[in-house]
Amino acid sequence: MKKEVSVMKKQVIGTVFDGKQLFYIKFGYKWWKKSESQLRLWLDKSFLTKEDNKWFVEFPITNCDVIALDNEKDIIVKPGDLNLFYFFVASGDGNGAKSVIDSIDAEQPYQIFEYISEYEDGSTSTGALIFTRSNKVKIKWHREGYLNDDQIAEGTTLLYVDGRVETIQNDEVLKYF
Repeated sequence: MKKEVSVMKKQVIGTVFDGKQLFYIKFGYKWWKKSESQLRLWLDKSFLTKEDNKWFVEFPITNCDVIALDNEKDIIVKPGDLNLFYFFVASGDGNGAKSVIDSIDAEQPYQIFEYISEYEDGSTSTGALIFTRSNKVKIKWHREGYLNDDQIAEGTTLLYVDGRVETIQNDEVLKYF
């Protein structure tokens, strides 16, 4: 299932191990390895909400810290002083279609964890988790392949810590205003 640019609320998987309740989200998808993911984001329960017996997290997450384990797959999010932004852009449709994140910029130092979702039709979509003290992240991206009427080929998206998302197709127009 492909989704459009940025989904701000995601369902979390809960599990119990050795008497401890743990929560995580998988990022990255390979249709031939449905149970495997590129990244697992392990979340402190304080960042979650429960609705209809299901756990959810809403992005961006504020007041957090990150611990990236040596396997470069597991990322732990605990209380701290960073913000965590989530960004995902679906590919165009059709065989070989893809989306690409061209650049990410924030006003403060940042750490990026990128991932790719690969689908049965040969298309690939790209996403990223961005940890920063900044209140805003700027992401330039583009799509290749056939585009649906509601998809744009390229854009610049601003993600704000208050949850706002702004996208413009060509940020070059801003130079003239």
